[in-house]
Amino acid sequence: MSYFKKLRKSLKSTYFFNIIQNYFHNPIKTYSDCFGEDLFVNNYFSGVRKGFYLDIGCNQPKINSLTYSLYKKGWKGLNCDISERCIKLYKFFRKDDVNLNIAVGPVEKKVNSFIFYENCTMNTVDEDFKKHTFKSVNKEPEIRVIEQKTLNQILIENNVKVIDYLNIDVEGYEINVLKGFSIKKYSPKLISIEIHDTQCPPEKNQIYQYFMRNNYTLVSIYGWTYFFEYKKNSKVHFKI
Repeated sequence: MSYFKKLRKSLKSTYFFNIIQNYFHNPIKTYSDCFGEDLFVNNYFSGVRKGFYLDIGCNQPKINSLTYSLYKKGWKGLNCDISERCIKLYKFFRKDDVNLNIAVGPVEKKVNSFIFYENCTMNTVDEDFKKHTFKSVNKEPEIRVIEQKTLNQILIENNVKVIDYLNIDVEGYEINVLKGFSIKKYSPKLISIEIHDTQCPPEKNQIYQYFMRNNYTLVSIYGWTYFFEYKKNSKVHFKI
C-alpha cells in the first residue's frame, strides 16, 4: 500500500473525519442509504410533530439513521450503541437525545463487544454473528468489555413512559433485546427490527412469532428490516 493510500485510510478512521462526514451528509430524500427505511417511518408518522423514539444499535447520528429525520422535526429519543465512537458522534450532533454507550440484552452484566472498526454497521456482541462479520470484512475484531442492561432497566432509569417508535438493529442479538423488554407495558406504535430469514413472511422465525403473540401486525419489509405495527395497520401506502 502506498504512503498516500495509508494516509487516506488513517484519516478516514478518525473522529474528525466522522464529524465532517456526518456534517455534510444531506441527502435529498433518505438518510438510510441501504433501503430508504426512514421514508416509511416518516410517512407513518407524517403530521406527528413531536414524539419519542428508541434506537437500539443506532450507529451514526445522520448516516444510515432511521431516526434523524424525526429528530430534525422536533422528536426526542434515546439511542444506544456498543461503539464508543458512535455515541460520541451522537452527543455532538444530537444533544437533545439521551445517548448511551452500552449493550442491550436479556440480563444486566458485562459482555464482550466485537468492534471490527469504528462505526462498522456489523459490530456486535453476538458470537455467531461475529463470525459472519469476519467473513464480510476479513478482519479480526477488537474485543471490548462493555456494560449490558435490559431495555426495561434503561427505560426506568431514564423515566421513559411512552414509546412511539422503536428500532432494533443489533446484528444477530435482536431476540435477546426483546427478552429484556416488557412490550405489553410500553406497546410502541411502530417497531422496526432486522430478521435474517430465507422465508417471507418468516412464520417460523422466533422474532416474527414474538410479534404475532403480542398483537402486532407485519406492515412492511425493506430489505431485511421488518416493520410491525401495534394492532390494526392503516398506513401501508405512501408517496415519495
